[in-house]
Amino acid sequence: MKTIGARFHKKIRHVLAISVSIAMLAGCSDSDDLSHLRNFVANGPKTNNHITPLPKTPAYEPDAYNNPTNRDPFTSFSEMLLRKEAASEATGPRPASHGPMQPLEKYALSSLSVSGIMRTADGQLWAVIQAPDAKVYRATLGSYIGTHDGRITGIDDRMGKQSVTVEQYLPNAFGGYKKQQTVLHMQGGN
Repeated sequence: MKTIGARFHKKIRHVLAISVSIAMLAGCSDSDDLSHLRNFVANGPKTNNHITPLPKTPAYEPDAYNNPTNRDPFTSFSEMLLRKEAASEATGPRPASHGPMQPLEKYALSSLSVSGIMRTADGQLWAVIQAPDAKVYRATLGSYIGTHDGRITGIDDRMGKQSVTVEQYLPNAFGGYKKQQTVLHMQGGN
């Protein structure tokens, strides 16, 4: 019995496979749907009359830029202030050319120290200044000192206040200079 049922099921499966194959081949035949597609491709799409066309673009007419304040529109206000400050600083004080470099101009002002102050018989004051290489130099009013065009503008020989005042030109960020006074006090405060 098992063999008859197994043969029967095998035949049914075979018939079913043939039926499905025939149905699939029938779907590939020329039908109305394909002819409609062919007509669409050949004739192009139908146009809809209810869509309005785009408006015409007006011709471009250039207009000159009117700048009553004469300000660059691409520069920020903070940058304008920096430029203004730079212009005023660039026209500020400048160190004067004074000829060949003097010995004390080789050293930074912060590396120099006042070792003593002396007065000559005619009353002229001299400062004794020690350099970082342990050399000692003498300088008076108007002597150049330091790496920033410094010049001695004052020498004080009073007891307990012995000092040398130097005016120098420090460069700023804008290409100009700023005058600055620095006081060098005598070592030990004597």
